[in-house]
Amino acid sequence: MAAHNPYAPSRATLKVSDAPGPSTGVRREGKWIVMPIDDQLPHRCVKCNAEPDEPTKRRTFYWHHPGVYLVILFNIIVYAIVAAVVRKSVKLSPALCSGHKARRRNAILLAWIGVVASFVLPIFFGSEENAGGWLLFCILLFLVSCFSGIFRSRLLYARKIDADEVRLGGAGPEFLDSLPE
Repeated sequence: MAAHNPYAPSRATLKVSDAPGPSTGVRREGKWIVMPIDDQLPHRCVKCNAEPDEPTKRRTFYWHHPGVYLVILFNIIVYAIVAAVVRKSVKLSPALCSGHKARRRNAILLAWIGVVASFVLPIFFGSEENAGGWLLFCILLFLVSCFSGIFRSRLLYARKIDADEVRLGGAGPEFLDSLPE
């Protein structure tokens, strides 16, 4: 029998402990992933179905009924409070391969560069004779940077969460093709 070596490297794995091998309840309905609320996603890249790059981060997905958006017409602060109270959530570990992790990181980086540039450019290049043009350009740059950062860096999004199951969108066609109908 081998003696225990306290100086030996760890034999622990970086895989998420609750990420199962083959999942039983995860299925596809068109372009949506449908799964029981207590199940986990298969441990593959959700965009291209390749081997995931470790470690995989656990994320919380939130959803509330679309009718709650009508509260914005009344008051946006009241909407924020109501949405926070009635939202439903689920914790999942969507995996990404190294290529998609790099694309996501670059999308976030470019969005932040665009946001910072939209505030810095008028300071260095704005003058009184073309202030309106610079202002319009910087507002446009800010909006495009924010929206492209939000949509290009998104892994998955919750389409619906109820007491029994979760519907997710945003997965790649290769990942969806690997799931049963």
